[in-house]
Amino acid sequence: MAHIELTWINTQRYLAVDSTGHSVVLSAPNDIGVKPSETLLIALAACSAHDVVEIINKQRVPLEHLSITVTGEQAPEPPWAYQRIHMHFRVQAVQLRQEQLERAIDLSLNKYCSVRASLSPDIVVTCTAEIQGAT
Repeated sequence: MAHIELTWINTQRYLAVDSTGHSVVLSAPNDIGVKPSETLLIALAACSAHDVVEIINKQRVPLEHLSITVTGEQAPEPPWAYQRIHMHFRVQAVQLRQEQLERAIDLSLNKYCSVRASLSPDIVVTCTAEIQGAT
């Protein structure tokens, strides 16, 4: 079972600690921590990255680099729910084909990623992916 502890530090700063003891500082924009609503985007990217790395590793393709840029469009009125999220995957892997990468992303977002599965189906999530030159 997932378990976190959130503690108010001061003003609008909070310390969140997960069930394994890892922590993150959250705060209002223009302060020292991560904006709380953007932790959702971080969680989506990290969950999907985990899946994609696992899938590519199972295909025995050496992965050199993976990064994901995520943009989110929120509603203009409270509660400012996310309406659209776009994920752009950049991968370096000499033996990886574009179809393999796209299939790994599709499996992640439509089958394995618990964060995506927990989001409202009304949120439009789009993806692009590129294989960059190997180093």
